[in-house]
Amino acid sequence: MSGLAPPREWDASAIAEVPELAESSVSELDFAVLAGGAVVGDVPSAAVPALARDLGLEPPYRARAIRRGTDTWAVGAVAIEVAELPADIEGEELMLTVNEQGERELSVDGRPNVAGIETLVRLAGTRHEAFVLRAKRLQDRLWDLRIDPL
Repeated sequence: MSGLAPPREWDASAIAEVPELAESSVSELDFAVLAGGAVVGDVPSAAVPALARDLGLEPPYRARAIRRGTDTWAVGAVAIEVAELPADIEGEELMLTVNEQGERELSVDGRPNVAGIETLVRLAGTRHEAFVLRAKRLQDRLWDLRIDPL
């Protein structure tokens, strides 16, 4: 036991009544709400206002909703940073590590890669000299981005 509290999984959570989903057989929904209100993910657009109403979190955020009854859903959301990356970056998940010596390692969908590394270094290098950048594609050129110092 380390004595450290585990990291929070959600920035906000709520219980939502969503009658629009009462007839659906879906038990889990994953989606993102972008600045401006656009929704990315496989969720009926009519259900999003009810799912998001009591979260109290400003977009952009990523959310997961889990059915708890016929029309009752537990919803958790975490604030995200969204970045637009060049169209030629392939894959769905990126991880770039730059250490204190400036050595760089990029993996795309878990495989080593070098395509797009300079764009990512420019994006994160303004914040930290040594860092880990993780990105998950939301849609087309939009990525959920996380940059942590080393």
